[in-house]
Amino acid sequence: MKLAIVYNPQEPKLGFGAYSQTYRDMFDAVVERFENVQHVTQSTSAADVEADAILIYDLHSSHEIEIDGLATHGAVVYSYMNDPHQRDETVTYRGGPTVHKLGAVARCRRAAQRGVHFLVCPYANGFERYLRPYLPAEIGLFWFPAAPRPRRVVQSLLTDREPAVLVNGHLWPGRNGFRPYEFRRWAAQQPRSTLVPHALDAGAASGSLYQAFLARYAGALAACDAYVVPKYLEIPLAGCLCFAQRHDEYAEMGFGHETSCIFVDRDNYTREVEKFLRCPQQYQAIADQGREVAGRWTAARFADALYAHALAQRTK
Repeated sequence: MKLAIVYNPQEPKLGFGAYSQTYRDMFDAVVERFENVQHVTQSTSAADVEADAILIYDLHSSHEIEIDGLATHGAVVYSYMNDPHQRDETVTYRGGPTVHKLGAVARCRRAAQRGVHFLVCPYANGFERYLRPYLPAEIGLFWFPAAPRPRRVVQSLLTDREPAVLVNGHLWPGRNGFRPYEFRRWAAQQPRSTLVPHALDAGAASGSLYQAFLARYAGALAACDAYVVPKYLEIPLAGCLCFAQRHDEYAEMGFGHETSCIFVDRDNYTREVEKFLRCPQQYQAIADQGREVAGRWTAARFADALYAHALAQRTK
């Protein structure tokens, strides 16, 4: 199949210097999966786009690009939307450009005007809560979690790693009622946690080196009050025992308490961490199973799923 991928080459999250390479991983995997790919980075006419499927890979709806006639193009059209809670605002990336991000109403209006058939969103619950109310019924959801590419890291036993449970990542307090890291902020203050600041605060390694950094630790915490963020897959892919704040989507992906991760909350976090630190070797099978489950949700699997979905739409 022929794919046209519409994107901003200056998008900070697609840069090789971005602190997270997950969205670049997914971009590269999609480009590798389709037999023929047309890159669209500037405004153009849909008549010049030769594709069976079109993916608008504009993560935060901040790319000011026009494709005249897109709504009547014969391809199946997808638009990626990260952070469905996003509000309409102008932001400046640290060391990067200033962009205007569209809020839910404007994002959905533009998708409808473009003739988008499916929104690609990594958070099904967030999609239903923040985006679905503003979308025409005919626009569907293509769901797949934020999917990193497994890096080449030394897969050591838990007993050969630092006997610790790492807490790392944003500790942003949130705003406007959206506070995604309350549990992570709380866990970071617990005496049995090993806190390493975010890469943007001169802490952990980042980008393509992040999984190797994780692999130094026997355990690590994946925590976000709102969504199943990339850490929920990066941690088990690195061979760590994943201590995970519970989400229904994570369970639906195949992760289970004491089979492929350890679900934690404020009531059991300290107890579960202390049990693990006393005898990490007893958790090796759980960590191994976690890595296996995470392997079903990689960037390459995302590309395969998108290809299969687009092909099915084309053959209806």
